[in-house]
Amino acid sequence: MKRAIVILLVCLLQMGWILAQRGERSSFQRFLFPPELVMKNQEELQLTEEQRASIMNEVQQVQSEFTGLQWDLEREMEKLTSLLRGVTLEEEQILQQLETVLELERRVKRSQLQLAVRIRNTLDEDQLRTLRRLRIRANAQQRSRGREPAGTN
Repeated sequence: MKRAIVILLVCLLQMGWILAQRGERSSFQRFLFPPELVMKNQEELQLTEEQRASIMNEVQQVQSEFTGLQWDLEREMEKLTSLLRGVTLEEEQILQQLETVLELERRVKRSQLQLAVRIRNTLDEDQLRTLRRLRIRANAQQRSRGREPAGTN
């Protein structure tokens, strides 16, 4: 019985996190742009060499941090899964491991948001307008193909 409750708790937390993430995407979407969209359309955006170099530098910095966080997150998720497989579940240990996982997820999200903010701060108003138009067009194409529109990150 205790095991079923803990598994249900973890499932509910995951569902809540996924739904919250979707809500964040839709609210952030108006203000921020994924690096892929910027780099894919750098010619249409008329990025200067300085802007391009700055964005590439930011992406490379965050990518190395992000890779480490992803590895850590996978390892900690494996630990949590392992704890949940036990015959007798140690509630305190499971909740402590969940805190570790949630902290890593928070750091990943923070890193993604930081990159998006830095990229946006590199662009001028005309480039931002162009990106909004490009995103609207890309989302319309995805909807017509039956896919969910892209988020900000």
